Amino acid sequence: MTKRKRFWVWFCCLTGVSTILLFWAGVPLLQQHLWSVFGGVVALALLAELLLIRSPLRPEYTDRGLWFSVSTPIVVATILTYGWQFGVWLDATISLLAGLFTAQLKNTHPRWALVNTVQSVPSAGAAGLTVVALQWEPASPAGLFTLPAIVLALLVYMVVNTLLVSVTMSIVEGVRVPWVLGQTALSLPRDIALMAPISYLITAALAAYGAVGLVGVLAPYLALRQAFVIGARQQELYHQTIRSLGFLVQRTHPYTGGHLQRVSRWARRVAERLGLPPDRCELVYEAALLHDLGKTVIDERILNKPSLLSREEWQEVKKHPQLGAEILSNTPFLSTILPWIAMHHERPDGTGYPFGLKGEQIPLEARIIAVVDAFDAMIGGEAPNQKRTHRRSMTLEEALAELERCAGTQFDEQVVHIFKQVVQEWQHQRVAGASV
Repeated sequence: MTKRKRFWVWFCCLTGVSTILLFWAGVPLLQQHLWSVFGGVVALALLAELLLIRSPLRPEYTDRGLWFSVSTPIVVATILTYGWQFGVWLDATISLLAGLFTAQLKNTHPRWALVNTVQSVPSAGAAGLTVVALQWEPASPAGLFTLPAIVLALLVYMVVNTLLVSVTMSIVEGVRVPWVLGQTALSLPRDIALMAPISYLITAALAAYGAVGLVGVLAPYLALRQAFVIGARQQELYHQTIRSLGFLVQRTHPYTGGHLQRVSRWARRVAERLGLPPDRCELVYEAALLHDLGKTVIDERILNKPSLLSREEWQEVKKHPQLGAEILSNTPFLSTILPWIAMHHERPDGTGYPFGLKGEQIPLEARIIAVVDAFDAMIGGEAPNQKRTHRRSMTLEEALAELERCAGTQFDEQVVHIFKQVVQEWQHQRVAGASV
């Protein structure tokens, strides 16, 4: 069976289950005469679903983060307050409407809105029927039993939804279900811990004030979202500044562009392997990207000289670490990385420049940049215009051997050991990719 046929078989199965659940829940919901409440909750829940909060949990990867909405806590709260039938229809309605609106906004196929909807209905149904099995009575005030019921309902909802989404992703992407489950299930405890208090507040608000009470819960949520939006804009401005400075450095020398990108990626990988916190790893990446900024104010005739430099010219080049730090000294948000830029040519044996520091006097981040920078300079760039004209490029093996020979004197031994592993893995991945 082709991947396309498997997808449609799976979609039809989900649609059948969802249709049965909606019909099963529809008749009792009609008898409750809660249409005004249902309409108000749908409107507010739809607003919350469309106004997602994006929190960048991993600052070193700006395209990753937690997309968080309160629609699921609202669904669970309505299950406990108005019954499982209300929750099932609420989840189906907001999933469909929000999905169609998003598809129109982003010009994607509407079928994904339908897929999301038929995945949400069994999830809400499973959570609701679990609450029924616990003999929870709708519209009861928030009490001691409320929070455990909420946590259990959220757990059932998230587990079922994770399973269904994982199967869908497995079919669409052509990967194994256990692998997808392993990737998606890791966030379940975190998500439930975030959603449970919100569900509790919404349950109490709905029990006391009806749909109007939901406004009081959503107002702080929208204020929090605005704070995240402002923070995200500041973060983007920060990264734009880094990229602009990096582009300035790349314009300085023919080989610099590719050199900086490789050094930055490798430096971050080494920092991760050494156990530095994620935000520190990102700062290492940025420092490596800007470590040659001082060369932008050095005479280009010296930097681009095809032959060996004279003593005076070499003394001029040796100023670039301090010059780079001085250029950035009036930029407060880059103050952390200034010493790393200024000291990336220091050596453990004390013979480096510009300060002649030794061993632990040199920040670990500067030692990382020193190793990676030297290695990339030894192997040269991948394109002809990235080669250094006055130096023969080494092979990877020759460059690694040179790092090991100088470990403990010119380079930090631990950093060299970790970097060697990183390079070997990178080389293995390149060979494996070429053989596919």
